Amino acid sequence: PPKALPVIAQQTTMSLEEALKTLDTRCSWGCKKNSQGNLTYWKGYKVHLDVTECGIPVSVVVTGAGVHDSQVAIPLERMTETRVTHLYSLMDAAYDSEVIDSFIRQRGRIAIIDHNKRRNDTRPGFDPATQQRYAIRTTVERANSHLKDWLLSAPYFVKGINKVTFQVMCGVLSLAAIKILQCFIAPSLAKSA
Repeated sequence: PPKALPVIAQQTTMSLEEALKTLDTRCSWGCKKNSQGNLTYWKGYKVHLDVTECGIPVSVVVTGAGVHDSQVAIPLERMTETRVTHLYSLMDAAYDSEVIDSFIRQRGRIAIIDHNKRRNDTRPGFDPATQQRYAIRTTVERANSHLKDWLLSAPYFVKGINKVTFQVMCGVLSLAAIKILQCFIAPSLAKSA
């Protein structure tokens, strides 16, 4: 029988609701290579954030820990485009896929996706202007860190995706309030936080 299209390719023709249904929301094991090259394992859920340049959360999806980041890229892009007008989509090497890149470009935006070093890649690196734009991506890492380290309880003592999502969204709401305060109401606090 013909091989089924990858989930990411299927999501390009789906509505947002259909694409979100393709994501596994069951509690599962996750694995990630840290900056030292060691594998880190955890059981539970994973939060996928899409934020502005200031770190204000725009879109959030909670999945099982075993869901790869690239599987959430297209649903997050669809969700974000209904909420804000943006010109660039900055993503790390986990999202390095021709399907994701072309999906973003077809929607009139510029995809700046870091090259995955595990591939035999002959593509040129970023030009200086693109490299400077990509450097803003650290905002996502800081927003994730702020959310995880200060606004979410660890470990969770609730069971099920609905309860976990409720707790995550309470943390995301707090993060949004803090970032709006830092960026627009009291910008002098942004340097100290």
